Amino acid sequence: MLAEDPHTVGGYWLAGRLGQGGQGVVYEAYDGDGTRVALKLLHADGGRTQLERFAREVEAARRVASFCTARVLDADLTGPRPYIVSEYVSGPSLRAAVREGRSFAGDDLHRLATAIATALAAVHEAGVIHRDLKPDNVLLGPDGPRVIDFGIARTEEMSVTSTGLVAGTPAYMPPESFSGRRADAAGDVFAWGAVVLFAARGADAFAGDNAAAVIHQVLSAMPDVGGLPPALRPLVAAALAKEPQARPTARELLLALVSGSGEATGLLRAGSERARQIASDDGLDPGLGTIAEDAYTALPEEQRRLVPGVFLRLLTLDEYDMETTRPVPVAELEYGGQDLRAILRAFSYVLSEREGQMVLTRPAVLRAWPACAAG
Repeated sequence: MLAEDPHTVGGYWLAGRLGQGGQGVVYEAYDGDGTRVALKLLHADGGRTQLERFAREVEAARRVASFCTARVLDADLTGPRPYIVSEYVSGPSLRAAVREGRSFAGDDLHRLATAIATALAAVHEAGVIHRDLKPDNVLLGPDGPRVIDFGIARTEEMSVTSTGLVAGTPAYMPPESFSGRRADAAGDVFAWGAVVLFAARGADAFAGDNAAAVIHQVLSAMPDVGGLPPALRPLVAAALAKEPQARPTARELLLALVSGSGEATGLLRAGSERARQIASDDGLDPGLGTIAEDAYTALPEEQRRLVPGVFLRLLTLDEYDMETTRPVPVAELEYGGQDLRAILRAFSYVLSEREGQMVLTRPAVLRAWPACAAG
């Protein structure tokens, strides 16, 4: 976490940054019961437009079936720093997974394509258009891929604005977005094709040295789909058609991928079953409580007895009698030397010594690891 990051927001304790975008910062956080969540905090300088987009994100995410996205758990849009709290999906984004060396081919690629098409079909069945589907917004969770970040989504009932602004990521935006037309559900299908190609190639289907070059590629180039499995080639090619009316719907994609009966409920169920076969290893993304418990158990018994006292000294009450953290001079601790050094080393992920003071670098450990107060 950075120096300017708050330790708590609402009733949630922050553990670290997960990412940052134009709207705000996303943190790993923990509620009062120690439940791990993702908290998106609007930038301090976010104006009315950003707040309206924040509200749209909440509305859109709440309408979509929870099996294919991160469920919204809480939101405060009226306070001085509006925020959204959603289910924490343990696993990397598709882009991060590919960057770290994971490859998708054959049946694995087909399952991924089916999982994302399932999510899109569910989004569209709920009357929502995502408008920013890209590898960064596909999380490979332990129960299969989830589509996240509805920050620029809109529902079918929303009126078309006339701001003239183009929102999205150029390499995954449909051609119509750059010619003055409002992208609809067919634009999400175009993005699906580009995401599948990214997973297969390990690189964006439309690339360039700058945004203008990328947009030129989107408008004029047709990526080679020859390296895809035969069953995916015609689907991805159709999804990447330059004219939106030439693209299949998400429901038609899903029907072709799972060879189901065509009923929406049955299609989503079949696609969801395929999605569960594309999962991340939950053990690769342990919660803060698990990390702290592992550090604690690695210490010898005599040092473990000292740990709760260290953490409790870092906890205090503010003027409203709400729990908060404070730095503590190392000299104020009743013990030090080798024992304190060993505790600092073991808990280096959450504790640090700065200019002679002990500080919590990840305050949420006080909620994520209840044992620190129970000892």
